Amino acid sequence: MSNMLPSNFTNHEEWISYVRDQVPVADRPYALACGRTELFKSFYEVRKRAFPVEFEQDLARIRILPEPKRTADLESLNEHIFASLTDFLFNEAQPNAVEAAAVAPPPPREQVRELLDHLTQKNPYFAVWVVFKSGAENSDTESWEEYLGRELGTDDGDEVAFTRAMAELDKLLLYFHDRDLPLPQHFFERAWFLHYLRGPERMLQTRALLNTLTAETGACKSE
Repeated sequence: MSNMLPSNFTNHEEWISYVRDQVPVADRPYALACGRTELFKSFYEVRKRAFPVEFEQDLARIRILPEPKRTADLESLNEHIFASLTDFLFNEAQPNAVEAAAVAPPPPREQVRELLDHLTQKNPYFAVWVVFKSGAENSDTESWEEYLGRELGTDDGDEVAFTRAMAELDKLLLYFHDRDLPLPQHFFERAWFLHYLRGPERMLQTRALLNTLTAETGACKSE
């Protein structure tokens, strides 16, 4: 398989196109997983932080594994790296809040409200849905899809898909808020920084988060 990595390309979309066009089908899952690892490592680099030694050791072990275990183990490691990274970023951004949380975790409803408020203020795609929802309460002349097309256009399918996903996220979070249910482990931090991701990685992580919440709501309903 080629040694080309996302850092060899101008942007992540060019890397994905390269994988689809040049990498054999059987090697693509591993190549894409390697690309996600490279993306996470770049977060550490831009913040002048060393990539954790334990992750480097895991990568060295994974590289010599046979398929399909190699790809499966790398995808699992990527989940651990992302969870660790979001914890690090969140702790760096809100040291006082983290210290307070270590003493007394906030009630579930309060934590969900904090996340909803943050997404509304900082995540522009989530805000598009919030603005539409607020206006839709007083008008039924325009559908959500029509509003999306007017606000974002139809040229960038990824932007539209991510904004649709933010509407789903809002509805699921409100389910947790209204029932005072605790969010899954690491969910708060991962959703907090979700809109900073770019390219296919953003929707991969978004779907993972939505699936996690959906599974939790199903478990709650069955109890």
